[in-house]
Amino acid sequence: MLLRHTPKEITERKALSVNPAKTCQPIGAMYASLGIHGCLPHSHGSQGCYAYHRSTLTRHYKEPVMAASSSFTEGASVFGGQANLLQAIDNIFTIYGPDVIAVHTTCLSETIGDDIPQIFGKAEADGKIPEGKYVLHANTPAYVGTHVTGFANMTKAMVDYFAKTNGHKENRINIIPGWVEPSDMKEIKRIAGELGISFVMFPDTDNVLNGPQT
Repeated sequence: MLLRHTPKEITERKALSVNPAKTCQPIGAMYASLGIHGCLPHSHGSQGCYAYHRSTLTRHYKEPVMAASSSFTEGASVFGGQANLLQAIDNIFTIYGPDVIAVHTTCLSETIGDDIPQIFGKAEADGKIPEGKYVLHANTPAYVGTHVTGFANMTKAMVDYFAKTNGHKENRINIIPGWVEPSDMKEIKRIAGELGISFVMFPDTDNVLNGPQT
């Protein structure tokens, strides 16, 4: 039956893009978050977004990528995801115990207009953020920019949340690699070591997404 409706001529689909190199901001933010020691990336949006981003990174690097999601439903899509994020922060620190939760937004939460810093403040007031643990966020609407933009926004968020002035200069430099592969970061660190430079690299996905294949 199906063969009757199958054209005999082979048609070339020239406009089809398979595995495109350009993706959205949240996947770049997730990749940058993996370069923070002890950090669990968190997608503030629906499960579909976060599942796609995880599977894309896992497929590319052949390494399991861990992340969490606010798991928006119809209610959160209309009234906002504050309750979802508060519950997620509590669950993540209780169950997984990371040092840092790096929250990136999605199309849905950006369109709603969730105030992430305000939600962080409420989480801290409610005792959901243990002492010595941290949360940070980056605004990464998927309808603006690309994965490179998201990587840059999350890297900027690291500086905004963690960089503090201690009153004197350190004899070292910061190396911010941009969106490059983990092997590139390893090589940059090797070169800096050969030059005798004291440095801090962030984000640094070396030894996170380029483990030996067994």
